[in-house]
Amino acid sequence: MPVGYDRLHRPRDIAAVLRGRRQRAGRYAVVHVRSRTDTGAPRLTAVASRRVGSAVGRNRAKRVLREAGRATPWLAGTDVVLVARGACAEAGADAVTDEVRRLAADLGVLHQEAA
Repeated sequence: MPVGYDRLHRPRDIAAVLRGRRQRAGRYAVVHVRSRTDTGAPRLTAVASRRVGSAVGRNRAKRVLREAGRATPWLAGTDVVLVARGACAEAGADAVTDEVRRLAADLGVLHQEAA
């Protein structure tokens, strides 16, 4: 059974995930992951740079990515950073969720029972 998730909010933790270079890119998002040594709940954050668009567009992209992250059954002990791409600000939530799940499966960080 997949566990819930926690937020990943300390900048040094986010930077560690981004430095790990374990990532997959799609049309709407780039998924960066890092495995921890513990088996705690997965930690997740969504970021959107100014390249995504206006503040309204960036906030929408982050909301859609957070929802996609919540709907994805991550493995325990995984840190995840979802980076919005330009098309994410105008994409539907279902399309983004499908892409995040596909990218997570490519990275091997999906919980198998729920996937």
